Amino acid sequence: MNTYYSPLHYDHQDKYDDQPRMDIVNLIPESCESVLEIGCGTGATGAFLKEKNPNLYYVGMEIDGQAARIAKTRLNEVLTIDIEKINADQFNLKKNFFDLIIAADVLEHLYDPWRIMDFLRCFIEKNGKVILSFPNTQNINLIANLVQGNWTYEKYGLLDATHIRFFTWNEIEKLLMGTGYRILRSVSNLQTSLDGHTFPLEISISNLVFKNVSREEAQKLFTFQYLVLAEKVTS
Repeated sequence: MNTYYSPLHYDHQDKYDDQPRMDIVNLIPESCESVLEIGCGTGATGAFLKEKNPNLYYVGMEIDGQAARIAKTRLNEVLTIDIEKINADQFNLKKNFFDLIIAADVLEHLYDPWRIMDFLRCFIEKNGKVILSFPNTQNINLIANLVQGNWTYEKYGLLDATHIRFFTWNEIEKLLMGTGYRILRSVSNLQTSLDGHTFPLEISISNLVFKNVSREEAQKLFTFQYLVLAEKVTS
């Protein structure tokens, strides 16, 4: 029998790290009393938050059955469903209820993240927030590899083979503005520190040379992931 390698074939441990996302935790408002986490995995982040605040009402949504079974032992409620296959009437949760919705490294896996962000608005209370994270497609390593003809999918990371949509910072802004959210704060997770450099500078990587690069441009090139705290806009 012929065997082949596919980045879509992976073990459960490859995709579900049973550790809380502390970068997400650090963005959560202290006044938060109810959370819905899309793609909660094994519920590690929710378990960490509930240990700090036992009164926190935490609902998870997870498509992977094995991860969801673990999460159910940790969170108040876990829905084992595919968010792209339900509508508001089938979604058995209170509208205008949650202080916060978390979707960390989720939207890039969805066919229509624009519809989902619009859909989720009705479950957030008037002054509610969302915390999102996105891999950065403008990353300098991806650009250099693309110039060399490489766009190699992997089991995880910037070119996770299950990614359907790809975002730069500009596209993140368009996504949120176009679906009724106002960005309050953003964090760039950098692959290297920009401290100690004098701007503008010249950057050479592979056979590419970037000239007169400002600090803002360099930050976009060396970011591997964006974290965003945004607020539901109400008219």
